[in-house]
Amino acid sequence: MKRIIPLLLVLSLLLCSCNIEEVDVTSPPAEDAAAEEYKPDTDTFGVAFASNESTNPYTTSNKLNIELMGLICEPLFSVSESFAPTPVLCEDYTYSDLEYRLNIKSGVTFSDGTALRPSDVEYSLREAMAPGSYYASRLGVISSVSSSNKKGYVTIKLRYDNARLASLLDIPIIKSGTKDNLLPVGTGIYAPKDDLSSLLLREGHHSGKTSKYSVIPMYDVSSSDELMFEFDTHNVSVYTSDPTGTNSSAPQSSVDRTNVPTTRLHYIVFNVRKGALADKTVRRAIARAIDRESAATSDFALMGVPAALPVHPASAVYSELAADPLAYDNETPITVSEPLTILVNSENSGKLAACKRIAETLTRLGAPTTVRALPYSEYTSALSGGDFTLAYAEVSIGADFDITRLISGSLNYGGFSDASMNAALAAYLAGDEGLGGYFRTFCDTVPFAPIMFKDTAMYTQENFFEKVTPSSQNVYYGFCDWVIKE
Repeated sequence: MKRIIPLLLVLSLLLCSCNIEEVDVTSPPAEDAAAEEYKPDTDTFGVAFASNESTNPYTTSNKLNIELMGLICEPLFSVSESFAPTPVLCEDYTYSDLEYRLNIKSGVTFSDGTALRPSDVEYSLREAMAPGSYYASRLGVISSVSSSNKKGYVTIKLRYDNARLASLLDIPIIKSGTKDNLLPVGTGIYAPKDDLSSLLLREGHHSGKTSKYSVIPMYDVSSSDELMFEFDTHNVSVYTSDPTGTNSSAPQSSVDRTNVPTTRLHYIVFNVRKGALADKTVRRAIARAIDRESAATSDFALMGVPAALPVHPASAVYSELAADPLAYDNETPITVSEPLTILVNSENSGKLAACKRIAETLTRLGAPTTVRALPYSEYTSALSGGDFTLAYAEVSIGADFDITRLISGSLNYGGFSDASMNAALAAYLAGDEGLGGYFRTFCDTVPFAPIMFKDTAMYTQENFFEKVTPSSQNVYYGFCDWVIKE
């Protein structure tokens, strides 16, 4: 050490005597440069769950426990990000006279080694249809379910014609009697370890799929703060949220965000009992005055997909040409006999901003409009009581995009009634032959005005995945085929 110090002094004197520029103090510190070069540890993938919340796949309200089902359970059909159903536990099916017969795939076992039986499917569907279930509203079309283990099929009878039922059956199927287990027994590619410390990859799975991750650590979290900590410290690998929702949160670490399409429809309700809104030409003019693109990109920060029809644009049945009669028009004057008011929940800034934008456009076009923003409880009371002229509403509909509840059922807040619309919807649900007439009738009668379908966000570590394919009902859809960055 004594020999080094004099040498450093000599070098210092030489540098001082030379005409050398000072080091640029704006250069990034060494630690910042190292941070830019950080690469995530892709050898480990972790998930979160909440043991302090219900893990019943049909009644739990905890999103972590719902998401976990995508790894440990399988559905009869999976529904992709484009809302197309693909058979999983259903080998094939027939449909006629309001009756489905689903042939259940043979050679499938639960994680405990027992064989999947049609009676397990019947049990799962009955639990999913029960009052209080997360899936009850979408399965309202089903009147009864029965099964035959001997013949290998499940029979589903419907209340009304729906040839698109397969897209509603992306529901976790579990072993009969296990809904109240610590975690239900499923047929998925992963099975929980007995102590719930990890998920273990099932070898020789009936799907033929495998995964890079033979063990997935599980982190038990009891609050959103704990979940955020586990994600920001890279223990948990996936975090989902709605960044534009009320009281939403987003990760603080460097992340990649993937928008997940959903069937959460944002729309304007018309109270047809109120003066001019009984006139379908007025309703159509108001629908055309909605700047859907700005609502989705600006008011909801790119977390929505504009839609003039009540079908998600990612679906193969959506048609831009058919939507043209309701396309944005900010020039044609609108005449109404009295001022309009848009009812909206004051606690959501995106909805409030969208309503102000709509009100400004309508006012400029000759239909004086104000915004009536109320706290959620007061908003829902006014909406259900019909105390509004226009209202900004949100509803989660099934992947069959059945709007029966909105035009003739429990969510028909505006009192809309039209036999031709009911008939057109029935024809659409009966098959693609009725698609064109359905869209034409919708644009003619305008029972409500679609604005967009809302996205949710899936966050992963920055530079972890090259490709992920989450779907509306399964954040882990196609997990075995997700592409990890090299």
